[in-house]
Amino acid sequence: MSEYQHIDTCRFTASSIAPLLKADCLNPNGKRIADVQLDSRLCTKGSLFFALKGEKSDGFAYLEDVAKKGAAAVVVPKSRAAEALARVRCPVLAAEDVLSSLHELAQNYVQRFPSVKTIGITGSCGKSTTKEALARITAVLGSTAKTPGNLNSEYGLPLSIFGLDETSRYGVFEMGIDHVGEMDRMVGMLKPSIALLTNVGISHLEKMGSQEIIAEQKARIFHPGLEAGFVSSSCKHLDLIQTIAARSLVRYDAKEISAVDLGLDGWQLTYEGHTFTVKSVGRHLLEDVVGAIKVGRYLGANAGDIAEALEGFEPMHGRSFVHRSDVTIIDDSYNASLDSTNSILTYLSGLSWKGSKKVVLGPMKELGKLSRQAHRMVARTVAASSFNQTYLFGSEMEEASLELKKLGYRGQVKYTKDFEELESMVQKQLKGGDLFLLKASRSVAMERLIPSIQRRSLGYA
Repeated sequence: MSEYQHIDTCRFTASSIAPLLKADCLNPNGKRIADVQLDSRLCTKGSLFFALKGEKSDGFAYLEDVAKKGAAAVVVPKSRAAEALARVRCPVLAAEDVLSSLHELAQNYVQRFPSVKTIGITGSCGKSTTKEALARITAVLGSTAKTPGNLNSEYGLPLSIFGLDETSRYGVFEMGIDHVGEMDRMVGMLKPSIALLTNVGISHLEKMGSQEIIAEQKARIFHPGLEAGFVSSSCKHLDLIQTIAARSLVRYDAKEISAVDLGLDGWQLTYEGHTFTVKSVGRHLLEDVVGAIKVGRYLGANAGDIAEALEGFEPMHGRSFVHRSDVTIIDDSYNASLDSTNSILTYLSGLSWKGSKKVVLGPMKELGKLSRQAHRMVARTVAASSFNQTYLFGSEMEEASLELKKLGYRGQVKYTKDFEELESMVQKQLKGGDLFLLKASRSVAMERLIPSIQRRSLGYA
């Protein structure tokens, strides 16, 4: 059973849960449902498996596998119910649409806890840092459920919602979108009490079409039943967002809090007379922390609560996380947008450092027609920086390589489309005192470089 899910406390069986996802229960039994799974590999005894059809695989193909693992029931399309019954002995829940049935279940589940204050967080970047910081604040006020990892899409949000239980007072959930209509479906499930929008960039432009559409779709988190809405004052298309929002939005800004830059040690913050330290690196992450503080204050946390909750806070791995050793690594490999890439490059360029500064950049994905321009813009930021060496990886980064040569970049540039060659390049020139920044879109998995850098780094503990 997934440790973050509490659906087992409801004591559902296939027949009792079927109405909650608008499905017919075939071949019922009395077996209790322990958790909900979309990935057959994660199914265990008591799992309710939703046989979703994705771009690369069809969950229906794994029915026998999950049944052998002891699944309590499987959810399949009505059109294939007879086929499912012929393949498995466990109960079959037949729904018109499997994904819609998952959404129905999540919507019905969250309604079991009407006293829980739910907070939805969206934005092109900064969602996870804001979520983690805010969840620490609300945990001081009461039991808090939150998005585990990055389960923030219309597939992941339902699984996150199942983290709520009868003890929960708050639920802090990321709501990430990459196509038109996804936010409406997620709001339909969660209907957050409070919503926060961190920023609007060009992430997922390939599917969305324009930055204005991205802004319009993200702004739909501010639904008519909302209690309060928050948005970063540096967010693009603020007027459009406010027009779409159902109520006046509270704006927040990193300048609202006294902050002393501690470099790679983070920030020393003073809020209403209380001083504390957070380990987030870069000004963009500082703004995320301030957004969390603003919402926490609205929820009733006092300055002392906030300082206590955020003392020592550090972002999740992959979000400007600092690995310290003879070679220091800034792992910002979780994702990459034009804004976040330029922000961390600019910040680290201004950082005083005795050794060499090196950056490994992978492609920024799903940028559509703006991809070539965006990669050239990153190259211009690198060209104006203090980085001594730049390693570029992936076909999209070829544009950046050509741009750096055109601009006469003073540092050394190495470009490759082969990851093993990239790893070899980095290792050959590695030396004590180096500072590395790793930045790329999630699909690149740039964090794969970390173990090889650490192994070659003298004195790594």
